Amino acid sequence: MFFVLGLVLGMNNLVAAEVNLRDYQIVVIQDLEVPSGSPTPESAGMQMAEKAVYQLKRYSERYNLFETIVKEVSKGKEMSSGKKVLIIKGEVKEYNRGSVGRRIGRSFIPGREFTGASSFAAHYQFIDKESGRVIYETDLRTTSTGNEDTVEYAMDRNGEALAKLVTKFKG
Repeated sequence: MFFVLGLVLGMNNLVAAEVNLRDYQIVVIQDLEVPSGSPTPESAGMQMAEKAVYQLKRYSERYNLFETIVKEVSKGKEMSSGKKVLIIKGEVKEYNRGSVGRRIGRSFIPGREFTGASSFAAHYQFIDKESGRVIYETDLRTTSTGNEDTVEYAMDRNGEALAKLVTKFKG
């Protein structure tokens, strides 16, 4: 049983180690898809894309990651030729506004009073524009913290988690 668990975890790390974003100079973030029939507002996908662009620009300035980071380019606008373009698209999986009851309930659990009740999760795909091939897929789930117990803050943290992941793969 330990052998199988080690094999699964080892393969997961091996796949993650193969992702290399060093050759990409441009990143295009598409609006996240919001599943129909979901209680998630339609604007959440657009809002999350904007938060991801903001966080990626912040990290790119600090670590010199990309030449250009943009939110989905309109059809008539073409990116610089000769540059490798990475497309990041995704789908909203969880959009959970915190409630007063949850906050009160968590305040009774030792050490949990600083954890918020709001959460946001999304499934992201990294796609090479030239080949159309999915390079990497991941799920990121974040929660709000303390006094910042809003789903918007959980989305900010999700954008930052995405930026940290891209920074890790960019090297």
